[in-house]
Amino acid sequence: MSFFIVFVGGAIGALLRYFVILLFPSGVVLWMVNGLGSFLMGCLQGYFSGKDFPKWKLFLTTGILGAFTTFSAFSAEWFELMNTSFFSGLLYLLGMTLFCVVLASFGHLLFLENKERLS
Repeated sequence: MSFFIVFVGGAIGALLRYFVILLFPSGVVLWMVNGLGSFLMGCLQGYFSGKDFPKWKLFLTTGILGAFTTFSAFSAEWFELMNTSFFSGLLYLLGMTLFCVVLASFGHLLFLENKERLS
């Protein structure tokens, strides 16, 4: 059953990412999907802490957000930047990583502070 849950969630997440690609210019898509996905992952981790909903957590985090965000595309862009400029590649690597970690942390903290109202 877990495989099916991840499969369905992954299909939804991939379609959502594809819609974002169609709607926005290519230069900002990775920042948008990875930032939004990181923020939502932080919120969901806050929500699911201390709760026992393993199938919903698997569906939403591994399935939908796992397919919505894209580390492979980030890696490909990083390699392209590294081939043109080491400094640009390094800046992109640090910037995207910091951006996503900060947004995930913000989402987690925001959810934990408002957990009583949102649960």
